[in-house]
Amino acid sequence: MRKAYIACAALVAAAASGSTPVRAAEASSPALAQQIQALQEQLRVLQQQLDALKAANDATRDAVAREAKERIATDNAVANAPPPQVPKVTESATHRFTLSSADGAWTIAPTGRIHFDMGGYLDQKPQSTTGLGTDAGGRLTGGLNVRRARLGVTGKAMGDFTYSLIIDAGGSTDNATLINTASIGYTGIANTVIEAGYMASYFTLDEATSSNDILFLERASPTALIANINVGDPRANLGFRTWGPNWWFGAYLTGSKPGDAHALTQRTLGAYARATYQIIQNADTTLHVGGGVDQVFRAPNSGANTAESLTLANQAELRIDPTNTITTGALGTVANPVDKATMTGAEVAGTFGQFFYQGEYYHYNIHRLRRTSAQFDGAYAQLAYSIGGKHTYNVACGCYSGVNPTSPFSPNKGGTGALEFALRYSWIDLTDQYNSSIPLTLQPDGVNGGRQAAVTAGLNWYWNSNMLWKLNYIHTNLHKANPRTGGGAGVAVGLDIDALAVRWQVMF
Repeated sequence: MRKAYIACAALVAAAASGSTPVRAAEASSPALAQQIQALQEQLRVLQQQLDALKAANDATRDAVAREAKERIATDNAVANAPPPQVPKVTESATHRFTLSSADGAWTIAPTGRIHFDMGGYLDQKPQSTTGLGTDAGGRLTGGLNVRRARLGVTGKAMGDFTYSLIIDAGGSTDNATLINTASIGYTGIANTVIEAGYMASYFTLDEATSSNDILFLERASPTALIANINVGDPRANLGFRTWGPNWWFGAYLTGSKPGDAHALTQRTLGAYARATYQIIQNADTTLHVGGGVDQVFRAPNSGANTAESLTLANQAELRIDPTNTITTGALGTVANPVDKATMTGAEVAGTFGQFFYQGEYYHYNIHRLRRTSAQFDGAYAQLAYSIGGKHTYNVACGCYSGVNPTSPFSPNKGGTGALEFALRYSWIDLTDQYNSSIPLTLQPDGVNGGRQAAVTAGLNWYWNSNMLWKLNYIHTNLHKANPRTGGGAGVAVGLDIDALAVRWQVMF
């Protein structure tokens, strides 16, 4: 038995040490050598199998590792990939909502405004003025009026174009629904818009200011007269405006209003240009100056064999009663038509802390073909002080915005909104080359339109950027000389009107 143990030990030693022990075994015992060789062959086969298993395991491990790495890389790529582009809705700081395409090149935004007026005429002296008012006694009548009721859409097309389509069902007399805006613009040039269609005009600072942002219920008479002649919204426009941080310039060809006659011989044709500059512009103080020229190349007529004529007329700076308190009457006849008109003016405005001021002066030159020109003048000045917000400069219109409250009105949260106290004086003189002591028939160049002055005190309560209240008290004085009809001198006509009105305003 001991010899067998020694043989096995030798076999193991031989297997571990290679062929040398085998040669030694061959020398001592041929049979033992054969056994050792067989065992070595078995060990070699087992080693090959182990090597194969190890290689297979290594390959499997590497494959699993690669798969894990690829899965991790895929998961990271998905996690870090930008979100897919989809249409989105955005909200502006003033709560205007816009739907845009995935790439932002197309947008559409609803827009609208409601200006609901309520008021009356507290006093009118004299009480009866034949032909003036809407009732049988010649008195102005109060009531309700939806001054503006607009609804439409605005947006961007193909990145560089803009569009607007807005319908208005309001007006001085609750007019039928009319186009207010139908325009297309190109904005591919920085700080510039080239546009065409029915739209608001930017001539006069008062007109360039949105009706949502004006201080009082109505714009001043001097600028309202110009709007009726050749600018104002809506009116056909073709032109451009461009601006920088402290300057603005615009020039447009103008046409008729929606609803006017479409015959070319009956349509108004004109143009205007306006430029402004901010002399001072910082957070607390601004000083704005500007001026412009508005030209009528062809006055409208009402059809064949009728006069090309213009009429300068306006209400008492309130539209609840649509009666014009001051008017020149038709300035052209078939024999002596109005062939052109020129309006020139200057503007100044600015802010100083919570104060805001604005004023304009305009001269009107109505040229008649076979008569001397009729010359008129008008101006206004207004001042406001706000608490809880202030007016800011708007570079895109060369004008000032309304007040956006820093603390919107909210009984639950304690917000009070913003208050504004405002005062305006305006006057317009539509009398030219007229002598009340001479019969009007002997004054073919004379115009007896009268002189109207108005003082308006206002209190505005801005609830938030979308809602506000306006309260206006308006005192209007009209002085007009009666023409001499017989041997006696003309008798002056005086008219004093006191009115009180309030507006509930919603805009989006």
